[in-house]
Amino acid sequence: MKLQLIKTSLIEDPKIFDDIPHELLDPIEAELIREYKFQCTLTEEPTFKSVAGELLRKSEDKGATRACLTQIASQTILDKAESDVAIFQLRTQAQAKIIRILANEDLDQKSRDKLLDRLSQLRESKSEQWHRPVSALHYHLLQKSEEEEINLHIDWLEQNNVPIKKKVLYSFIATTNGGKTILKTWFAHHLIRAGKNVLYLAQEEPYSDTIRRIYQTTLGMTETQYAEATKDGYETVGKQYASIAKEKGYGDIVVAEWPGIKISDIIKELNIYKKEMGVAIDAVVIDYGKLVEVSNASKNTQEWERIGTIFKELKQMAMTSNVAVVTSIQLNRESSRNLVESGKTADLFDVAGAYEATHHVNYCWSVKLIEADTEQVNFDDPHSRMGTYTLTVQKAKYGNLKKGSYKMFTWNADHSMHEIDIEDIAIPDIY
Repeated sequence: MKLQLIKTSLIEDPKIFDDIPHELLDPIEAELIREYKFQCTLTEEPTFKSVAGELLRKSEDKGATRACLTQIASQTILDKAESDVAIFQLRTQAQAKIIRILANEDLDQKSRDKLLDRLSQLRESKSEQWHRPVSALHYHLLQKSEEEEINLHIDWLEQNNVPIKKKVLYSFIATTNGGKTILKTWFAHHLIRAGKNVLYLAQEEPYSDTIRRIYQTTLGMTETQYAEATKDGYETVGKQYASIAKEKGYGDIVVAEWPGIKISDIIKELNIYKKEMGVAIDAVVIDYGKLVEVSNASKNTQEWERIGTIFKELKQMAMTSNVAVVTSIQLNRESSRNLVESGKTADLFDVAGAYEATHHVNYCWSVKLIEADTEQVNFDDPHSRMGTYTLTVQKAKYGNLKKGSYKMFTWNADHSMHEIDIEDIAIPDIY
């Protein structure tokens, strides 16, 4: 962030500000730089306090200015401003060069769009997105990172050294109506059960449906039982859930209806939640990755390119925001129909734009759901089987599970899932 380049003694070389096109600056940034340069004419080493005080006195928008100055003063990056000057200079030079090229009236529209996209990226780029390098001698940082891993209580994963890690992107490949939302709600439940805080993006359904399934899974309620318990309101089930969550040390789950939200805005919301609640989100579950938007969309981008960019940005969000990200890739209707008719399990290459999307995913499962005959399901019995899920590993970056490893789960009327002993079950047709 350009503002963060100013530290207690301020930047030693104010000349780097001379080449910044005015239109690239936030108004408060521009005022801050002008005030700094003005005080440089009065003293060799203006202090942050003197510049901030004078800026606040002159500013018309005192609230925004005070918030901006507080942010600068609180950043540890102020102590290492020199190391960020180089990054700032390079970014500024790139912006200035792009603006000069855009001034050429003979520039074709495709090149213009690409340059505008790049300019937008550079404008949003902030120095804090580059974390300080970590020395191998600092073993305590490694230990802290390992302690922050999310260890899901799913035996198949736990026994095969596959903890759900922060800074990692996970995805499920599923056919249309393949039960991906049920599965991700189940994963979200295990995350909060492990004491982790989860942001769940409900993009294809009301937030109430997601919370209902969390309640049902926790309380072991069928649809009929839940409807009966909530006919006069949600106070009873809400208090029952809160009591169990407190007793067992559950994390929080925050459900948001944000269809079409930009990934950059999700990152902003994570920071707002941390600031307002005083705790951090550990995992972000997105029910359908295709329904979020890239931070810098281009008019001429092909759909497979857009999907690839979405997963690239989701991976970057996992890394920069220190969260685990869980989402899904849905096959198109034609691919879904072919797989359902053949009885096969989806592979990486069945996904539209597979290389672009799955290239960024660290861990990937394909999902195969065989729903039970509704005539055989007793919706009043929590243990009545509503279907069978098969999860097959399609991409693994760590742990003992490799491509082709699979596990089967029963999906029951209370939205719980239980592992099936598969020693005597024939291996499914994976390929």
